[in-house]
Amino acid sequence: MPKTITKGHDAMGQKELRDALEKIQIAIVDQLLSSGGLAIGSSSKKAVRVASTCYALIDGVLVRKTAAEVALAGTVVNATFNVFVISMNASGTLKATMGTAGATLGAVVFPTIPANEVVLGFAIVNPTGTGNFVGGTTDLDDATVVPNAVYVNTVGTFNPNVLSL
Repeated sequence: MPKTITKGHDAMGQKELRDALEKIQIAIVDQLLSSGGLAIGSSSKKAVRVASTCYALIDGVLVRKTAAEVALAGTVVNATFNVFVISMNASGTLKATMGTAGATLGAVVFPTIPANEVVLGFAIVNPTGTGNFVGGTTDLDDATVVPNAVYVNTVGTFNPNVLSL
């Protein structure tokens, strides 16, 4: 069943409250029910692999995703941190979205998660070798760039943007 909030006659101020509750509902109702086991790609070390079959509830639809890989796009400059968020929609399509880099891990800004998608996790990339990490070009275990890739699996509702709705 799709997300809905009953809409009726509004008294002064109720519309704003209803709109705020609707934003919160949209942001937290979709759930990842089991871990996707994110790891370095097996067919391409330039991709992130969903290694385990995972289940999600997206807009009231139960979705299953078996092992798959998703390509990364974007550059993480040497000596900075960034994240690539792996999300999935109700048809099981995977997407990797890059955040905004920071000089420290705490300064990284997560990308906006589209409505009707769940986050399977994210890869943290912090190149400390001799060059930049270039998505789609650099292997996630490259010994020269040293991307220091870390895979974080999320379960349940994970939306880092919920505070800015």
